[in-house]
Amino acid sequence: MRSIIENPGTIERATNRVPVGRAPLQAFVADAETERVLRDCLTQLAFADPAIARGGIAKAIQTLAAERSPNILIVDITGIDLPISQVHALAEVCEPGVTVIAIGNRNEIGLYRDLLRAGVTEYIVKPLNAQLLSRALSARAGPGASGTIHQKLGSMVAVIGARGGVGTTTLAVNLAWHLANRQTRRVALVDLDLQNGDCALAVNIKPTPGLREALVNPSRVDSTLLERVMTPVGDRLFVLSSEEPLRDDIQFTADAVETLVSALREQFHYVILDVPRIPASPYQRALDLADFRIVVGDQTLRSVRDMTRLRSALGEGEGSHRTLFIVNRHGEGGRRAVTLKEMRNVLDLRPSGVIPFQPSLFMSAASNARLAATKRGKFADALAALVLELAGRPRERRRWWRPAK
Repeated sequence: MRSIIENPGTIERATNRVPVGRAPLQAFVADAETERVLRDCLTQLAFADPAIARGGIAKAIQTLAAERSPNILIVDITGIDLPISQVHALAEVCEPGVTVIAIGNRNEIGLYRDLLRAGVTEYIVKPLNAQLLSRALSARAGPGASGTIHQKLGSMVAVIGARGGVGTTTLAVNLAWHLANRQTRRVALVDLDLQNGDCALAVNIKPTPGLREALVNPSRVDSTLLERVMTPVGDRLFVLSSEEPLRDDIQFTADAVETLVSALREQFHYVILDVPRIPASPYQRALDLADFRIVVGDQTLRSVRDMTRLRSALGEGEGSHRTLFIVNRHGEGGRRAVTLKEMRNVLDLRPSGVIPFQPSLFMSAASNARLAATKRGKFADALAALVLELAGRPRERRRWWRPAK
């Protein structure tokens, strides 16, 4: 197999690239005077050579849709008719964990409250000065209650198979690719099967010892370690996987999984975990932490039985953790298969999605070192429908930055 992943129109090398870290601070201002004053203020506050661009919040939205978000983002909303709408648009392109400070010329308590409710850390009314800016920058990390504002992190999706061989890894990998390349989200794909996982093989990259290092020594997990050990596949998909010796007795705790996932959720819009079906506490913790648990099965009797058992273990409510059941390779079993009608009427098992059996698609993709998701068609449509399930919960609008604590 070739060591490349082919994206539509381009060929992305999957190795020998290092993820680019976040800038400490970036600002988008509306005019030259604001730029001058802000630069002076930041210089007084020991921000050397701050990155300041013209264009205000509109330019910020355009820029951050294609580039990494900084740790601290200052946006100018001067002259914007619908600033809250623009803030929500900014939320769609920002990565998780970004501190947003807004500046503007409207001294209105209603606007201030609306901005805070939307997730902005602080709103500063012009004219700017170093004291006001210093207070806003200090507030983002300071103690105290956050009121109605909460920290919104990236969504965690755990994918688990009802049985082996039902296409769990295939779905996890292609879902991660679709989110990164069709939805322009920043995605981490983590293979929790350290000895027999196939995520690295599926995207044609070489596994590294980084995942084992992170899980065995969770105290070392931070953004620097993650940037060093994750392998980029294109610009927005990053893979964390291992291929440890089969004779090794690898021990890691449930808390280590939580530490790793928590760090990833501050850096990525989506964290996709390929979870082995092993009844051990680290894997159970991964399922317990997930916003979405995707259970993959096929139409064999054994698979359907195990899907119902997992339903009992995981639940399928509409609370903070949703369980989605996906029937993969629909149509493969012919007349011997358990039908979707039988699943619904006899077992009360209602699949959230059905992926058609398309062997020629996957054979063609494998022979050309591509993922099946790169080709438009029924499989890609099924992934798009699943993505709507992941993004379509009728809850408050997502906030991809970190408001004040």
